[in-house]
Amino acid sequence: MNSSRDNEPAIVAVDEPRSRRQLLTAGGVAAVAGVLGAVGISNSVEAKDGQWLRIGQKNAATKTTQLTGRRSPGFLARINGAGAAIRGITSSQKGVGLQGWADAKKGKTVGVEGKTTSPNGVAGQFVAGRGGTALLAKSPARKGVALRTEGRLEFDQRSGEATTSGGAEFVIPVAGGLTKKSLVLATLQDHFPGVHVEAASVLDTTAENETILIRLNQAVPEPARVAWLILD
Repeated sequence: MNSSRDNEPAIVAVDEPRSRRQLLTAGGVAAVAGVLGAVGISNSVEAKDGQWLRIGQKNAATKTTQLTGRRSPGFLARINGAGAAIRGITSSQKGVGLQGWADAKKGKTVGVEGKTTSPNGVAGQFVAGRGGTALLAKSPARKGVALRTEGRLEFDQRSGEATTSGGAEFVIPVAGGLTKKSLVLATLQDHFPGVHVEAASVLDTTAENETILIRLNQAVPEPARVAWLILD
């Protein structure tokens, strides 16, 4: 008989006899632990290449983890509380946090799709918190379209309507930043025979006094409305 302590059975101290269900449960746990140990997975370390994905723990890998399915969705993540169901993070200076790729040669394929059922919801949101570009749309092909919209299009802080009580000039404060290269478009919203917008331009680009100036060819005799739009 081998007297090594490594081969001795584990001793469990109990205060009272175990029921049949308790014994079966303990045996099931031990069996699962034995299977994990047999395939080289410890219950106290991270999963590595070639091992099972461990839920609720960090999983380190040096190769791509690929999941192929025959039905949609191929992967589903759901969260019941506030926060993100899926988050992609990259620390590389040229990295991509999340990428969608539709590689079919034909058809109206979609690389990334966002949907919301809330009347106040946003299907896709992009935030550039440090002065970068929030959304960049590219279409290198000559017949391609970089950006297409269906439905209304709003330019918050970059468009609006101003009213003057008379005169021929509108000085309008603008939030969101102005530069000397900003383009100002303007048109009258009320009809005055012979009156039109003669010029629209940036007046001041300083942070505390960002304004645009809209000039009419002549003064209007009563209050008039002018709509404006800024393009950078």
